[in-house]
Amino acid sequence: MIFKLCKEYIQVNGYIQNSIRFKPSYLRPKKFLLIISIVGIFITLFIFYEIHFAPYKYNRFIGISQEAYRNGVNKCKIIKSNKPKSNENTRTINPRFVPGTKTIVFKNGIILNGKGEKILGDIILKNGLIHAIGQNFSDDEAIVIDVKKKFITPGLVDMHSHAAIGSWPYLSSTNDGNEKTNPITPYVRAQDAINPSDPAIRIIASGGVTTSLVLPGSFNLMGGEAFVIKMRPVDTVSVDDMGINANIDKKKERAWRWLKMACGENAKNHYGSRKQIPTTRLGESWLFRKYFAKAQTLKQKQDDWCNAAAKLSNREQLSSYFPEDLELESLVALLRGDVKLNIHCHEAYDTETMIRISLEFNFTIAAIHHATSAYMITDIIKKRVKNNITIAMFPELWGHKKEAFYGSTKAPKIFVDAQIPVAFKSDHDVSNAQHLAYEAAKAYHYGLDEHHSLAAITSVPAKALGLDHRIGQISLGYDADVVVWDTHPLSLGATPLEVYIDGIPQFNTSLSVLSNETSKQPLSNNTPKSDFTRKPVKSRTTSSAILKNIDKIYVDKNHTLSSEEGNISVIVKDGIIECIGINCIMPNNISSYEIIDLEGGYVLPFLNLFKLKGIIAVSPALGLAEIELESSTTDGQVVPISNPYDSEDMIYAVDGLKLGGKHLESSYKAGVLTAVTAPLSYKAVFTGISMAFKTGARSILDYEPIISENVALHAQIGTQYKDDHIPTVSGQISLIRKALIKNFAHQNIFGRVARGDIPLIVNVDSKDEIASLIKLKILVKNFGGNLKLVISGGAEAHMIAIELAKNEIPVILNPSRPTPRLWTAQNVLTGPPITNKSGIDILYENNVKIGIGVDLFSLGFDSYLLGFGSERNLIWDAGWVSRNSKGLISQNDAVGFITWNLEDILCLNMSNGLLKGNIANFVAYNGNPFDISTKVKIVTGGGRSDILIDPEQD
Repeated sequence: MIFKLCKEYIQVNGYIQNSIRFKPSYLRPKKFLLIISIVGIFITLFIFYEIHFAPYKYNRFIGISQEAYRNGVNKCKIIKSNKPKSNENTRTINPRFVPGTKTIVFKNGIILNGKGEKILGDIILKNGLIHAIGQNFSDDEAIVIDVKKKFITPGLVDMHSHAAIGSWPYLSSTNDGNEKTNPITPYVRAQDAINPSDPAIRIIASGGVTTSLVLPGSFNLMGGEAFVIKMRPVDTVSVDDMGINANIDKKKERAWRWLKMACGENAKNHYGSRKQIPTTRLGESWLFRKYFAKAQTLKQKQDDWCNAAAKLSNREQLSSYFPEDLELESLVALLRGDVKLNIHCHEAYDTETMIRISLEFNFTIAAIHHATSAYMITDIIKKRVKNNITIAMFPELWGHKKEAFYGSTKAPKIFVDAQIPVAFKSDHDVSNAQHLAYEAAKAYHYGLDEHHSLAAITSVPAKALGLDHRIGQISLGYDADVVVWDTHPLSLGATPLEVYIDGIPQFNTSLSVLSNETSKQPLSNNTPKSDFTRKPVKSRTTSSAILKNIDKIYVDKNHTLSSEEGNISVIVKDGIIECIGINCIMPNNISSYEIIDLEGGYVLPFLNLFKLKGIIAVSPALGLAEIELESSTTDGQVVPISNPYDSEDMIYAVDGLKLGGKHLESSYKAGVLTAVTAPLSYKAVFTGISMAFKTGARSILDYEPIISENVALHAQIGTQYKDDHIPTVSGQISLIRKALIKNFAHQNIFGRVARGDIPLIVNVDSKDEIASLIKLKILVKNFGGNLKLVISGGAEAHMIAIELAKNEIPVILNPSRPTPRLWTAQNVLTGPPITNKSGIDILYENNVKIGIGVDLFSLGFDSYLLGFGSERNLIWDAGWVSRNSKGLISQNDAVGFITWNLEDILCLNMSNGLLKGNIANFVAYNGNPFDISTKVKIVTGGGRSDILIDPEQD
C-alpha cells in the first residue's frame, strides 16, 4: 500500500506540471502531511519486524533467547567438528602429573612392552611419562634402580570392573552397582557412585592393575555410563581427579565416553520375576529397538535443526530450542560415534542379536564382554561389522548359569586365530582384580602364546577403551604406568614388587628389594617363551602303561620319591599297579604297554584298594548341581528345618548325587579324583551331611563310587546367613551349642558329632565368631565330648592361629587368597606388596593343620554363586601358596593342603599303599605342576578302570 501511494504521487506530480486542471484531494497540504506520517510509521514497523521477528518466520514456535540459540549453535559445532586424534609423540607431560614426583631410571630390566617385544634395557619415567627407553641412561636428579633383569610390564588394564561402586566390605548403603527399577537406564553414570575410598582400589593396584573401566552391573539392558579411573588414590579424594581424562586438553585429545549394556539372562530373569518387560529375549530386543529408534529420531531432529541454523545469516535465528532429551543423550552420543559401547553377552545367539541391532541402527560395538559361547561365531563377529570388536572374557571361568555353561578354554586362541582382539577382565569381584595377571596366565596354560596373553591385559583393552595412545604399552610419551615383577608375570603366583602410576610408586617398596639379585626363584620351566608352541595332542585311553622319566612322586606327607635316587618308573597293568620305584623290571610283553615319557614330570599321591587320593576337592556343590541358577539341574537348597534338633530332618548329600556331569568331568581331567560335597543352603545354619565320592564314576552302580556317605555335619555362621527364623549370629551359635549339648547322649547325628565320631565343619570368616566356636569345643569337652571342629572359609582365622593350634582345630581355607569383601572379613592379609605375609603363612607358622577348598564366591552385590569350574585350579591354588611364602611352605606341604591334610581333617582314612596289586589312583604331570605351562599327562583311577592320557579341558 505504501509503495503504491508513492508511485501514484510521482505520477500525479508529473501530471500537475503538465496540467493544472486535475488536483486530487490527497495532494492538498494537510492530506499530504498525513500521508507522509503514515509512510513513516509503516517504514518504522517494517524495520522493527525485520530486526525482531523475521528470524522466526521459518517456523511456528514461540521465540527463544539469543543465549539459548547460541548454545544450540555451539552444540551443532561440536557435533560437526572433526574429533582430534591424539599423538603420543607430542606429549611432554602427563596431564595427571603431580609436581614434585621424582624422576625414576630403571636399569637392566627385561621390558615386556605390550607390543610383543622383549627388550633388555633401561627406562626413564619423567613428568609422569615414559621419557626414554634404551641403554645406559643416567640422570643426576633421578632415582636410579638397577632391577637386575627383573620383568617390567605396562600397567595392567582391566576393562570390566565393578570396584568402587560396590565397595568392600559389602554394605547395603554402598551397593550402587545396578539401578534395578527400569531395564532402560542409559542415563545413569557410574562416575556418580564411585567411592574413591574403596579399600579394593589399593588391593587391586597391588596386583599391577593401574587402570580400570568401572561399569554399572548387568541387570539392565542399558545399564548406564561407565567411567575409567586410574587406581591411584588422589589427595583431593576426588572421583573426577581419579578419572583417566582428568586435566586433559580436549582440543588436542579426544575424551571418550563409555556405555554399558547387557543382554541375555540377567535382565529377563530380574524383570520377569516382577511380571515386567522384558520377560524374554523377545522383549529385550524390542526394548533395544524402541529406544534406539527414539535416539535415532532425536538425532535426526538435531541434525535438521543444525542444518536449518547453518542456512541463516548472522542476523537470523531459529525460534525453537535445540532438540534434547537427557534420558537419550548418551544413546545419541553413541549413534554419533562419541561413545565406546561395552555389551555384556554370554550366548552366541545373543551376541549375534546385538550385532544385528547395531547394523539396523548404525552404531558401533567396542567390546562384547564375557562372550562365553561367542567362539562359535567368529565369522559373524569378524565379517558383519566394519570395526574389529574386542572380546573381553574370562579365559576359563564358566558354568554357574546356562548362558555361561558352554565356555571353552580354547576360546581365547580361537579368537586370536580369527584375528579378533581378546582382552581378559576381572568382573571384579567375581574374580579379584588383584589377580588379573593370573587370568592371562591361565590362558597361556591353555594354549594362548605369551604375547597375546600379555596383550590381553595391557594393549588390547587399552585400545578397546580408546586409550591406546596413553596406556597399555611401554612406549615413548605414554603414561608412566609400569609394574616391576618378582618373576615373569605369566608365572604362577607372579607378584608386583612395585607399581608406578603416573610415575608415582604406590607401595614404597625399598630400593634394596627392587635391586635384589632375585626375589622369587624361578621353577625349572617357569618362564614362558614368546615362541612357545605346544604339539597338538589328542586325548585317549589305554589299559596298561609304563611311565618313565619321572622327576618326583609325592607318595604321602612322609614319603617322596625323587629322580636323585635313581630312575623312577611306574608300571600299570589293567588299572593295577605292577611296580613303582627305582628298580622296576620291564615286563616281557612290553609291546602291550603304552610308553609315556613324563619329561621330568611329577606324580601326585597313590592309594590302595578301593580308596583313592589324587587331588581332593572340598566343593560347594560338585556332584549336586550342574547349572546353579537352573533349579532343574540341581539337587536344590536346604531350608531351615522346623525342628533343628531333630536329626531325622537332616539332609544327606549322597541322596542327591548325580554322576557323569560336565563339572565332574572337568575336575577329573584336572586330577581331582575325590570330591567332598555338602548340601547347599544360603540361609540354614545346619546344611546337612557331606559325602565323599569318586569324580570319575559315571553311576552310583559303578565299582564302589561312594567313599563315605557320612563325612561331616556342615553348618554356617555369619551375617550373610541370617534369616527370619534365626535373625542373629548369636542365635546361630546358640542353635549349634544347644543341638550338641542336648543330644550328647543320643545316637543321632548331633550326638555323634559331639562325641567325635564325625567332624563338624563350620563355614565362618570372623575371628570373633571363630573364637566363639573354640569356646564351644571346650564346652563340649567339659561335658565329656570330643568335638572335631573344622573351620571352613577362615578369612580371619590367622588372627587366632595360636588358639586354633592349641585346640587342634584345622582350617580349610576357601578361598586360599581371601579378600575383605565382607564386614566380618576385613582383617585379611592380602600379601605382598601390601603385607609381608598372608593368612595361610601365619596359620602354617603356628602349626595349624591346613586344607584348601573351593570358594563360594559372590557375583554382583546381591547373590552368591558357586565357584563352579574352579575345582580344576586347586593345584594352582596350592602352588600359589608355596610360591609366595618366601620359602616357608614347601611344595610338599602345598601338595598336602589339597591331598593328605584333607584326608586327615575329614577322617577319610585313606591309608597309603604302594604295593603291587593296588588299584592305580593318581595324576601325573609332564613337569612341575606349579609351573603354569605344565599339563596333566595321565589320570587314572577315580572310579574308572582305564588310563586317560593327555586329558583336554573343554
